[in-house]
Amino acid sequence: MGQSCKKECCSLLKYALMQHKQIRKPENSETAMSLYHKRNMPTLAGRGIIFFISLCLILLTSAFQPAKAWPSSATELDNFISALEKQCKKYGWNDINLREIPWEHHRLTKNKNPLIFAHYGNSDKNCVLFLGGVHGDELPTVYLMLRLAHYIKNNGQLFNDRCLVVAPVVNPDGFLANLPQRTNSNGIDANRNFPTKDWHRDALRQWKNKARSNKRYYPGTRPASEQETLFQMALIKRFSPQKILSVHSPLNFFDYDGASSDLDTFEQWMEKICIESIHPLKKYGFFPGSLGNYAGNERGIFTLTLELPTSNPGKGNEYFRKFQTAIMKFINIPAKSRDSFSD
Repeated sequence: MGQSCKKECCSLLKYALMQHKQIRKPENSETAMSLYHKRNMPTLAGRGIIFFISLCLILLTSAFQPAKAWPSSATELDNFISALEKQCKKYGWNDINLREIPWEHHRLTKNKNPLIFAHYGNSDKNCVLFLGGVHGDELPTVYLMLRLAHYIKNNGQLFNDRCLVVAPVVNPDGFLANLPQRTNSNGIDANRNFPTKDWHRDALRQWKNKARSNKRYYPGTRPASEQETLFQMALIKRFSPQKILSVHSPLNFFDYDGASSDLDTFEQWMEKICIESIHPLKKYGFFPGSLGNYAGNERGIFTLTLELPTSNPGKGNEYFRKFQTAIMKFINIPAKSRDSFSD
């Protein structure tokens, strides 16, 4: 509180005390009962003066208290990286150095965790967006994206003509929970909360009927209500990716949503990748409020979902080695080019 405000409080307090002294005294003609009430019970005006004095005292007390300073952006990020480092150590991810990666963040979750991403490359063409940790209990997906961010950083010369964006932990509140959880801290599934055209008509209905009101898949009461959803939408808007790779677990397959004109040729290319990585391709479909629906179906962005075989954090390194070649090929194929799928 500023000096002018303090002076004003002092002036108000003085005025209140002067008014209190001027409260009318009982006259001799008043009855004994009236005198009793006047002397032993505050008048309505007296009560108002007492309240006013108390309020001024509270304001004066708070005026001399130091103002609380919210953590700076750098402090928020540093605290968050420390929390991630603790989780990495817990899961045995000792080959990750989080502080070497050039993280950006522009928004916070409900629990005040930064939503981080790393941007590599100089080109705005052939941009690829990578997403991990959309569901906080799908632990190896976070490791896979952290390792990928390291690999790109350490081999930058390979990607100078690319635009690569890695968001390794889209749902940090769920990932950092004592017991990691699929949903965010509001209990909402970030992969059912996108503002797709069918959301209002189908999201809650399908959740009740198909998901049997399972809390793990709760889409929320309105679309795009969650910071984690808005974060992904903002990345898509800012970088206009031609391709998106979202990593999940533990359903053990590849799934694709995207431009129907190139679907057949892309699936043929994917079949080759599936054989090389010994990982099946399955047309799983999309849901109201899902990324595949929002980005792939409605916006025609090549959206590939990699479902890892398990959610075991100890398998992270094994999965990175298993799928590294497929990820590199996904980076290198030009989007919406039929000739690109022959290699």
